[in-house]
Amino acid sequence: MRTSGKHAATAKRNSPSLLVVGRLFATALALISAPIVARAIGPEGRGETAAAIALFYIVPIVLALGVPLEVRRIAATTDGKSALRSARLYCAAAFLLSSAIGLILFFTLFLEFSSTARYVATLGIILSPLAMSWMCDNSVLVAHRQYRGVFLLQVSSPALYVVLVCGIWISGTATTGLVLLAHITGNIATFVIALFLTKTSVRGSCHRFRSLMAGSIRFAGSSIAEAASNRADQILILPLAGAFQAGIYSVAATVSAVPIAFGQALGAAYFPTVAQTPIQDRGNVRAEAVRSALSIMIMCVPIVLVGAAIGIPIVFGREFAPAIAVTWISIPAAGILLVAYVTSMVLAAEGRGLVMTTAQFGSLAIGIASLLLLAPTYGATGAAAATGISNIVLLGWLLYASRVSFGRIIPRPGDFLRSLQVLRRSS
Repeated sequence: MRTSGKHAATAKRNSPSLLVVGRLFATALALISAPIVARAIGPEGRGETAAAIALFYIVPIVLALGVPLEVRRIAATTDGKSALRSARLYCAAAFLLSSAIGLILFFTLFLEFSSTARYVATLGIILSPLAMSWMCDNSVLVAHRQYRGVFLLQVSSPALYVVLVCGIWISGTATTGLVLLAHITGNIATFVIALFLTKTSVRGSCHRFRSLMAGSIRFAGSSIAEAASNRADQILILPLAGAFQAGIYSVAATVSAVPIAFGQALGAAYFPTVAQTPIQDRGNVRAEAVRSALSIMIMCVPIVLVGAAIGIPIVFGREFAPAIAVTWISIPAAGILLVAYVTSMVLAAEGRGLVMTTAQFGSLAIGIASLLLLAPTYGATGAAAATGISNIVLLGWLLYASRVSFGRIIPRPGDFLRSLQVLRRSS
């Protein structure tokens, strides 16, 4: 009986709800650092920083070519060590590509940066394979339901970033270059922590590289399009609507990350379940996953909307009050993305990467077209509306591809409690 109680306590400490807590904590840290950075380096520096950090996020995913998702799929049914060794070899080779991309950006997008910021931003791009590596490690931890490790990876980089940014701000030495260097330091720390958590020696068998890449290519387009959908708007709004609107939109986008935390936790919980379920029985799991996501969306979106209305003026100041109106579009749009993310993870667990790629690129194209049309006239509000349109298209596409009838995805009274239980349960 004591053993059972101890196991239950351990399970509780290692439940998927840790992913929600980690994501919310990371979002809170972002909310802390965002106004500090904005006030320390001004609108222009804030715009440059946002663009560079968006590229720090996109470039590793582009270079990874879907390898992290394939590693997760393999690790769902194995110990994942051989796949992880092969993935790390690929990450090491990717330094050649990241260096080339960094050089191109040095002479193009980063050309208007200050001298120091230009070199630091380029360094961040060159070090993209480090992020690729810890994304693969994170995939193994998710597949093995080691949620405490995932939690640590979620919070390590933003926590260190906040500490360093606060130090820079207090010392009065804040510059765009130093802020970017703080972000890069967080990435390096996460890389080291991930190596420790997965405990995979360089010695040992490797997964067949050709097989790994053949599987990952199915997810490459989807991963790249998803990354672009999540961050391209923060890059494009700067030239389309100006620095002030870009700053307002970045605040709304930061707050809107809260609902997505629940989608990531649900996706992580259902991924191994779907992968390990016999093909003939997966229809019920698909439907349950979508209903759970819709239930969580219905519960969390109103709470986040109220919290944003109260919190934004307090945290960011009155000058960012226009962001409140933008969140009334961006937060429901994030709720739609929550459901889309869970649905995409179900498809990924089934190895249906081509479907994901088609849906992501289709919604990305519509989103960018909407952004180009709406942002110049309506600023941050138009950018949020464009994101909402893109997310609606993505969700509709993925639901159609999942082959689950409409009647089976409508949440039932019992689904609201079940969705919370899914977030709490362990293996």
